[in-house]
Amino acid sequence: MDLDEDDTRRVKEIMKAAQIHLVVATLLVTVTFAAGFTLPGGFENDHDSPHTGMAILVKKPAFCAFVVTDAIAFVGSAGAVFSYFVMAANHRPKTKEELRVLKNIYKVATILQFLAMSAVVIAFVTGLYATLSHSVSLATSVCAIGCLSFIIYVLVLLLIYKGLTGETTNQ
Repeated sequence: MDLDEDDTRRVKEIMKAAQIHLVVATLLVTVTFAAGFTLPGGFENDHDSPHTGMAILVKKPAFCAFVVTDAIAFVGSAGAVFSYFVMAANHRPKTKEELRVLKNIYKVATILQFLAMSAVVIAFVTGLYATLSHSVSLATSVCAIGCLSFIIYVLVLLLIYKGLTGETTNQ
């Protein structure tokens, strides 16, 4: 079945949103890639040490959490970028089925991007915690500010979204 006028408008809206999302995903891929090589705390550079070139903070749990969440953020954003490229390759669906596929790819990309944004927040706070661990109160404050701010943003956005769409929690 061919697309009607509303479907054609929806395709344009999806592709416009995907362009903006692609910029964010690309920035996150770039930042998380760079963070993977410029690790918090730096590297051991004592040439007499058998550990030369190893990350200084490698034994700290917060540093390990940073590395894992940075990798998750990188992979999530890279997956989103890949999804947006797939969308761009077939950006003019002609049937309802092709539109359904486009919408599903867009949903996957959006989920991957949300995962990446969540992981990058955790990577940020764990990286700071690892480097500020000599001052537990400062490190804890930074973690609390970063995590609570992100949680508040998400909750506020969900409430706004529910208000715009008229969704209710009572069913």
